[in-house]
Amino acid sequence: MDRGWWWRVALLVASVVIAGLYIYPTFSGLDPKKSGFPIEKKINLGLDLQGGLYLVLGVDFNQVFQEVVQRKGSDLAEDLQKQGITISSQKMLTDGYPKDDPRYEIQLAAEKSTQAYDRFKERFPDLRLTGDEQGRMEFALAHAYRADVREKTINQSIEVIRNRIDEFGVSEPSISSQGNSRVLVELPGVKDIERAKGLIGRTAKLEFKMVDDSMGAAQVAALVSEVETENNFTYQKENRFSDYVDRLNELAKSKLPQGSVISFERVVSQNGETVSRVPYLLKMKAEVTGEELADAQVQFDPETRLPNVGFSLNPKGASLFEELTGKNVGKQLAIVLDGIVYSAPVIQSQIAGGQGRITMGTGQNQDIMKEAKDLAIVLRAGALPAQLELLEQRVVGPTLGADSIQKGGFAGVVGALIVFIFMIFYYRKAGMIAAFSLVLNVLFVLAVLVGLEATLTLPGIAGIALTVGIAVDSNVVIYERIREELRAGKSLGGAVDSGFQKAFRTILDANVTNAAAAIVLLTYGTGPIKGFAVTMLIGIITTLFTAVFVCRLFFQLYLHRLQLRKAQHVSI
Repeated sequence: MDRGWWWRVALLVASVVIAGLYIYPTFSGLDPKKSGFPIEKKINLGLDLQGGLYLVLGVDFNQVFQEVVQRKGSDLAEDLQKQGITISSQKMLTDGYPKDDPRYEIQLAAEKSTQAYDRFKERFPDLRLTGDEQGRMEFALAHAYRADVREKTINQSIEVIRNRIDEFGVSEPSISSQGNSRVLVELPGVKDIERAKGLIGRTAKLEFKMVDDSMGAAQVAALVSEVETENNFTYQKENRFSDYVDRLNELAKSKLPQGSVISFERVVSQNGETVSRVPYLLKMKAEVTGEELADAQVQFDPETRLPNVGFSLNPKGASLFEELTGKNVGKQLAIVLDGIVYSAPVIQSQIAGGQGRITMGTGQNQDIMKEAKDLAIVLRAGALPAQLELLEQRVVGPTLGADSIQKGGFAGVVGALIVFIFMIFYYRKAGMIAAFSLVLNVLFVLAVLVGLEATLTLPGIAGIALTVGIAVDSNVVIYERIREELRAGKSLGGAVDSGFQKAFRTILDANVTNAAAAIVLLTYGTGPIKGFAVTMLIGIITTLFTAVFVCRLFFQLYLHRLQLRKAQHVSI
């Protein structure tokens, strides 16, 4: 045997040893992180194999578009005022317009209309003018910008959810978009279903708003009661509280100071139930937001020893916060999270450094601690750009996953044994070589899955079974080519060399075709389809290695042994 053959043997042995090391922790039940094993990875099982939570979430784009239009409208009004153009009023227009295409109106001095229009066209290309009259401008989001906002909102939602889930401790979550308005979330192995759902769906929009002191607390409470009575309207527990607040502000719009909205603070009992809601009149504009948040951690109040969430702002946020508190000493500053007022302390003095805390309220210490931890997680991970609505939920039990593994594994073993028996019966010694290469093929597929930290799903197991079939097909093509060469009168050594060479092009062509199909499935498929495509692609690569490289290596060993025995003619 030449040196090249021994190098190929060394490569095969090294590949088998490395593959064995990668899959050992999975099949031995070893915890590699605690045992000090060199490979600290195991095969990650998908939702259908180990159970968990499957969610389909819808994104509320109507609210997103309204907030973007409102923010752009306020920026335009502020820009016009800096140009010396007096703004008499500005407001959102929603009645009579599509919910996903709201309008904003600015009224200004009639003689400044042309100047305002020129400024609008120059500085605000993301807006389109829908009404242009003397002394009045009406506009909405440009169509291209709306599509851009939609795409960014979906992508940001996925990123924020992924960051939250990573901190929550779920291994190998699958988070992806579904269409242009939904987010698909798969959390394998999650145990606390309700906590995971709350963590994912929480918007975590942090805002610091000044309390409007033009109306006293008693007046605001009386106004809320009056609006509810006049419109026979009240909060129902089965509805979202944010919908109630939006509806209340819409009905009370004519009675509120311009630029102000009503929000509520929850008052909870010792067992954590909401006892009442205290209304506040807040300035609509958020002076500082969670976008300037640098960090959030659970802390303990030195007096009550109860947990709360301490936060720190980045340099920009700290500067804004210092300026805000300096201008409003003696006034109330509301800390608002997802539209709920957590606290509204009176500013005693200018606050430098950008440090603050969010009080969690009362209740069982354990429950408060869990809420504080979750709040710190969602604040650190960032706010969702839009509210998510739960459209579909499926909880997959671990028993179903175990049953899938057991039956899928049993079916795979039975199928492989049938293939092995047929190959050995039909091709004899060559069939034994093929059976051994198939075992190595599956070993390499599993090892690559571990190395890539890919997730094995039930369709993935089907992909492995298909890989075995593709590998068998490759062996059959090679062996039949060798038989043709033997019938043509070539020696066994020449027939083997020629058979492998002539079969390689056919095998490569077939596998490239399969790979192209797998890439399409991987690119455009979702969830289980991608799991199938990943294992199929890995299997194609390992099949080429085992069918061509490994089988030929063992045929060379077999021929060498025959030469040592001085055999002249052997049939296959």
